[in-house]
Amino acid sequence: MTTVTAPTALAQAVEQQLGDPYDTTNPTGFRAILAAREAGRPAAAEPLPAALASSGNPTPEARLHALRALYRRSPHLARALQRDRPDDGPQAAAVRIGAAVGALDSALRLTLRHLRGRRLYGAAAIDIPHLREVLSGVHADLLLCDVLTTLAVRGEDLLPTRPDAHEQAVRQLVPRVIQGALDRLSVVMGSRFYIREGEHAVFQLLLQETQRQLFAPAPRPRPAPHPLPFAELVTAAPAAALAAPEFLTAAPGRILATHARRVRQPSGAVQERLYADLERRYDTRLSFDLTERPLPDRP
Repeated sequence: MTTVTAPTALAQAVEQQLGDPYDTTNPTGFRAILAAREAGRPAAAEPLPAALASSGNPTPEARLHALRALYRRSPHLARALQRDRPDDGPQAAAVRIGAAVGALDSALRLTLRHLRGRRLYGAAAIDIPHLREVLSGVHADLLLCDVLTTLAVRGEDLLPTRPDAHEQAVRQLVPRVIQGALDRLSVVMGSRFYIREGEHAVFQLLLQETQRQLFAPAPRPRPAPHPLPFAELVTAAPAAALAAPEFLTAAPGRILATHARRVRQPSGAVQERLYADLERRYDTRLSFDLTERPLPDRP
């Protein structure tokens, strides 16, 4: 997997300034953000962190990752950085939509953290095969969304011979995949999804704010004139250079395009590799996206 580091410098500065979101004494952590939302007042991170306020005019890819650093804590925090930027092209849409990968990163991290500390039927919940399959599937979905939006932000068209196919995937598929992944994680969280106290309480905020950010800013997209050529998109050379094609092919969110009622999770060797990759990143405090950038979060 290729790691791109240069465009993440701004995001790293933002992450360090915002600090560990799980730290209960952190004025820009989950507890403070939730308390501010409950009280109807801005969180301490609003207006923009100093690193962003002094960043000038970052490149689209640098802005994408900076937005993800904010989305990891609350998509609402990113509004100021997105304000007055028209969503009138594939690149702009990819930045706005791709930023939501940050919220999915936090939701996946919260769920893994929760399952590691929970016991079901006398055993650690994280050892239940079905739950590992769900987490692996969400990880694959996250990588799929990152590949599609990152390449669009860079101005690369995965299928130049199929006009608008890549843009269609970014605008229509990615939001549905992210929303579906969050929904599946909320089921895994169970009753914890509804509890509005403790570190798990932010999960509901992430889901609700992400949904508003993904679907409220723009009108509902028109139905695509042709089915998306998913297999061609995820196996195209630029996509394969960023992530293993078998990971992208295993992403259960792709099935949403066929309107299937059941989402098949990854299985076998691919599922084991996805889960091992997920745990490695979690234990070493690395983001779940393509950059694998260091995070200030406590495991």
